[in-house]
Amino acid sequence: MAIELDGLLHQVPAEYHPTGALVGRMVTASVFYAESWLGACPVPVSMPLHRPTARTDPRLIVVDDLADQWVIGFNVLFNQIPYRITGFYPA
Repeated sequence: MAIELDGLLHQVPAEYHPTGALVGRMVTASVFYAESWLGACPVPVSMPLHRPTARTDPRLIVVDDLADQWVIGFNVLFNQIPYRITGFYPA
């Protein structure tokens, strides 16, 4: 799945979840950098994606290889601490 953040375009692996806690959602590989009020997350994080609604900002929509639309999400949890994705994790 192609995802662009801050002008950087990356092809990111993602997996659809047909069952379980993430049913109906797409989740990317852990390639993103995230920060919280405590500082930077110590590891790369995955990005949750969900289906768009009529009110979704089109700038947040990405398309998978089956031409299905998904909305990128910036809020994640790591060790019960909320983080916000701010870009791709440095290589």
